[in-house]
Amino acid sequence: MKRATKAAGAATACMAGWAAYSYARMNKRVPSEKEARAYAASLLERVGMGDLYGTWEEEWLDLGDRRLALYHFRSRPGDPAVVFVPGTSVYALLYTEFMHKLSQQGFNVVGFDPRGHGMSSGKRGVYTLSLLVEDALAVIDHAVAAYGDRVAVSGSSQGGMVAFYCAAAEPRLKAAVCHNVIAPDQPGNERMTRRPGMFRPLMPLLPALKPLMDSPFGRLMIPVSLYLDLKAETSRLVPDVGRFLKEDPLAVNAVSLCALHSLPTTPMARKVEEIEVPVMVVHAGKDNIFPEDYVRAVYGRLTCEKEFLYLADAPHLVMTDYVDEIVPHVSAWLKKMMER
Repeated sequence: MKRATKAAGAATACMAGWAAYSYARMNKRVPSEKEARAYAASLLERVGMGDLYGTWEEEWLDLGDRRLALYHFRSRPGDPAVVFVPGTSVYALLYTEFMHKLSQQGFNVVGFDPRGHGMSSGKRGVYTLSLLVEDALAVIDHAVAAYGDRVAVSGSSQGGMVAFYCAAAEPRLKAAVCHNVIAPDQPGNERMTRRPGMFRPLMPLLPALKPLMDSPFGRLMIPVSLYLDLKAETSRLVPDVGRFLKEDPLAVNAVSLCALHSLPTTPMARKVEEIEVPVMVVHAGKDNIFPEDYVRAVYGRLTCEKEFLYLADAPHLVMTDYVDEIVPHVSAWLKKMMER
């Protein structure tokens, strides 16, 4: 009896500690606008891109229950627009070089911080894939109103997944450029985690866990490093990705269970084979997160106009580190799709 009581006490203490950790992470202080601007300037200076600071215009998109931070990299009036979605844990301005150089190719680029990321409102790291898609679609609506109906979407890593879902959901899009893709009905989704062998047996159980994820339990947080091998990621801009996520005032270093649960289980608006919006898939040959055969399998299912941009020697963080190699191909393909 005493042993059971001790075990129950230990379990209660562990849950209380986990809840306290989660509360602290999701309520991480968001810098003021002045602090964020100063940090962005120092970050760009530190990585040798100080001259790019201020090449964008900031805007708040007020959606009633949330505010999204938008960054406009403007081209000429009448040029088409591209909405850009950042990856897991990070924010739009980390992709400043990509957005700026794409804008120089004749596109009005609108980067944004999804809810719970960067400067946007919301609990840090508490989201689902469907909510991120909802945010992206709202920014796409805004871009159509601001720049006209020639609008495409792009994204990197988790943002690439969001862009892919937008291609399935929004027929007004002229194109989607997705660095990484995922499909809920594609076998092998557990391979995007750090420990696929542990998650593989759990995959069939995930749909049944949805009610639990919708409860307060789903808001419990785990460190990003627990499900992604950050030490395996290399970057010329961020040599130590794990340390960067811990120290950066705008980055998210822990995510909710409901967020993780949603990534392989969220249904698409239409099946991969039914997507009509043209899709370019960008893949890095040395990507340690998204297996190449998985990405090619999803790409192979597409029946729409499509293109596969492959950088054989690039790592996962290709849209921050290989901008000059990517932008000319992306720009040429987008212009071709926009002309159609």
